[in-house]
Amino acid sequence: MSRIAVREMDAAVDCPACGAPGVGGLDGCRAMLGRVGEREFSDPEYFRAHRLTVDAYSLQHPEQFMESSKSAAAHLAGMCWSMERGRSIHLPAPLKCWVDGPRKYACVTPPPPRARGTITVVDVVGAEDAAEHERRVEAWAQSAWAAWSDHWAQARAWVKEALEESRANT
Repeated sequence: MSRIAVREMDAAVDCPACGAPGVGGLDGCRAMLGRVGEREFSDPEYFRAHRLTVDAYSLQHPEQFMESSKSAAAHLAGMCWSMERGRSIHLPAPLKCWVDGPRKYACVTPPPPRARGTITVVDVVGAEDAAEHERRVEAWAQSAWAAWSDHWAQARAWVKEALEESRANT
């Protein structure tokens, strides 16, 4: 089989983690994330959505980005904060201090949902401008967050713990 035929065959493969169609498997999906990241890091208007991009992709690829309970807590609590308390460009200070602090998390890494959202990185790549990019990333994040609804209580508990710890330290 020629190299071109192999590439065309690979391109027809969906991502095994998030289900992104025809991206060439996990490697192709990661390459698409790389394209989104390049765009976000090259323009401050696009970068406003970066925190959501990181958490949405991580929630859809937990085998790679949420292996430890610390990373699971960071992404789930970060997404919870974004969806329920308002978005920020960076991880909010109370969460950052809480995640970076020495601790044992209340639970092991939560088991990922089977379906991880209907919107994937594929839906973000073709945005024409920063406003459209931000809308697409927001929709992607909401889709990924909804897929993790069985773990919302844990995410909320982590946010609450971070806020309480932050208040106690001020």
